[in-house]
Amino acid sequence: MEDLNSLASVPQYIRIRDDLRRRILSGELSRGEKLPSEEDLSASYGVSRMTLRQSMTDLIDEGLLYRKHGVGTFVALQHFARDHSNLQNFFENSRQNGLVVDEQVLEMSVIPARLQVAKALDLAEGDQVVRMKTLRIVEGNPITIHEAYVSQEKFSDLAESDFTSISKDLLAYYESCGYKVRRGVQRLDARSAEPDVARLLDIEEDAPVLYKERTLYTEEGIPVEFLYCHNRGDLYSVTFILSAK
Repeated sequence: MEDLNSLASVPQYIRIRDDLRRRILSGELSRGEKLPSEEDLSASYGVSRMTLRQSMTDLIDEGLLYRKHGVGTFVALQHFARDHSNLQNFFENSRQNGLVVDEQVLEMSVIPARLQVAKALDLAEGDQVVRMKTLRIVEGNPITIHEAYVSQEKFSDLAESDFTSISKDLLAYYESCGYKVRRGVQRLDARSAEPDVARLLDIEEDAPVLYKERTLYTEEGIPVEFLYCHNRGDLYSVTFILSAK
């Protein structure tokens, strides 16, 4: 532990907060690890429990700690934040940020388009679409159920292709077929995890998830892809860059 007495001019709660942050980021306190009780921690730092709580509240606000009511305080798992201001390759962007990412293909099939999918892709209900369902994994934790649909007519060879190589960069694949994606329209809302979603994301049923629907378009306004995403509410966040006109 850092010599707190050498930083006497700094308020106690800041010194403790910074020391706990250092221990988390260095790996001394492991992701998912339960912290000692407030009584034990306050005694080890030589401060009141009120001072300790102030330090821990700051770290909870930062997303480095979280509390389970009646259980204790834990070091948060690696949080995954995505910038949704621009269309980006999930895998390349994650690796550039130093994250270990992987993907599990759950389903690859050709099915009749349901009404919502058909409307989004400007198809007739029942037209054939390719369904691509994958589980995205970041730092060993399942983060996102990614379920994308495209027109079978536009991408007739997709279902017969090596999807494990294509799935890592679908935007490049669409462009190779003559459909360069230039914009997207998406909607986000908070939902509770249904049983199948909870099982795949390794969370409790009814736990919070960030749900997303998105349609991708070419510059000419041709719809290319429609998708549903279920993202873990405890590990996934989104950022938008806003500017005034």
